Amino acid sequence: MEWDDATRERLGVALNESDVVGVRLDPAGAFVDVLLHVIALPELGPLVKDGRRIMRLMRPAELRFLLRRDPVGEQSATQPAIPLADEEAVENFFDSLAWGGSIYGWRFFDEPGLTSDWPADPSLRISVRTEGGPHSFYWFNECGVERDGKSEAFCIEGTITFDDLAVFDAEEREIPIETFIADGVRQWDALYAHDERLSVDAQRESQHRAPKWRKWAEGAESAVGPV
Repeated sequence: MEWDDATRERLGVALNESDVVGVRLDPAGAFVDVLLHVIALPELGPLVKDGRRIMRLMRPAELRFLLRRDPVGEQSATQPAIPLADEEAVENFFDSLAWGGSIYGWRFFDEPGLTSDWPADPSLRISVRTEGGPHSFYWFNECGVERDGKSEAFCIEGTITFDDLAVFDAEEREIPIETFIADGVRQWDALYAHDERLSVDAQRESQHRAPKWRKWAEGAESAVGPV
């Protein structure tokens, strides 16, 4: 991928309002797979129904995770980090969720200031190699669990430093990075242009029985908003 400012910016736009629902490190440390649900609009036709994507970050250097409670009316930044023992604990947390949210903010790559409110010791740090990576990806999910009939809100965040990235569909067929970016940017352009392909009904149809990475997400309807 060409890491110029314009491409980095467009990639952030394409990822805005996508869901991060899993982070899986290759056992050999060759890559990290970030599981996503994205909103994508092809050049022709309706919104993509199967928005499952794998963003594969090549040659990761370090992964950091921060899990905090996110109580109503309080900032999660005031909450202490909840320890996570290992990668399996991260996976188990994602599996335990009753609901989850989308990333927003338009900029997710090579922005160290996005973790300025993090404590010195996050919930989990995994060092893959000694030398650092030239790029970083920041993600988060404002989410919650149901326990004994009560809801509890959390925010899980993470950063991954890496060398390069590629994107795949749910069957691990590679999607050209420019196609991935263009389909994501196009749906935002269509939204602002009041394109009928982004009507409320069209968005609902794209989410009806749409396949998801997690069982808890299958009943959620994610939409970018009314036209």
